[in-house]
Amino acid sequence: MSIGTFAVDGGDTVFGALRAYGDNPSAFLAMNEGKEYFTVAGRHGVIPYRDTGSHLRQSAGVIAPHDGQEPLLRAFTEFAGERRRKVVATRLRRPEAELFSRCGFTVNQAGSSYSVYLPEFRLGGPRLADLRLAVSRAWLAGLQAAEAAYEDSAGQAEEADGRRVFTGRIGDEVVASVTYLPVFGTRPGWLHHTAHRVPGAPQGALEAVGLEAVRVFAAEEAQWLHLGFTPFAGLGAQYELGSASVLAARLLRLAAERGEWRHAAAGRLAHQRIWDPHLVQPGYLAWQGRAAAGALGELLRLAKSP
Repeated sequence: MSIGTFAVDGGDTVFGALRAYGDNPSAFLAMNEGKEYFTVAGRHGVIPYRDTGSHLRQSAGVIAPHDGQEPLLRAFTEFAGERRRKVVATRLRRPEAELFSRCGFTVNQAGSSYSVYLPEFRLGGPRLADLRLAVSRAWLAGLQAAEAAYEDSAGQAEEADGRRVFTGRIGDEVVASVTYLPVFGTRPGWLHHTAHRVPGAPQGALEAVGLEAVRVFAAEEAQWLHLGFTPFAGLGAQYELGSASVLAARLLRLAAERGEWRHAAAGRLAHQRIWDPHLVQPGYLAWQGRAAAGALGELLRLAKSP
């Protein structure tokens, strides 16, 4: 078996695999986060990862044809073992969690993901009253939202690679922006990635920008707006797999109730729920062995990230 890694400058190959096999809404994000990409000669697919020194950090699962995912993951764990690393994976959906479980990983539910089905999104109705109120406040403050060039808004020369950004302006000043990443697979559309609101921006600025993005995506007949994975949200014993750690489950629930990072996760969850998502899915954390400290550390990193 011939294995190898290649850097992000092999973007055409990486992006091609993503378009062909990427089914997790966070797959594009995982590609950007990874600095190296694991492949096996003669097999389709890729595993993006980052070497942190003690772990190979992986996100959103294996990007490969369905029948090639398990062989590729098993080869990746062998690759990690040869380098005296443990694999830890985050942002896994149920099918990917089951795959990691079959490959000997400990797997626990670590949060939930939220998605809006755009063909059925309607701004009217009582369930979106908070969204309408937030948007109206921004409009009354003079905010105007529109799509912008990614490079202009990001303030860097990095290639956009399909990502899109929408901004909110009051006069000539950009006071809010939201970046979206493409999603392929069975629920194609866009992933809400990062959001930024300057101090002093009116309440509802991000919601108004997001509503403009929804209007544009719906007009393009996009199917889904994925609001992303929120650590510690929607934890439930009914979602656990047989490979779950009882101790880790207790620690995760304790963190959800009392941890200092719960405030960041709570703010993210409130923004997601204001859109009245049509689909809520459990998200999982997987790691090798019994010791959960490294895996929980990765989850805390996600909880604190924007």
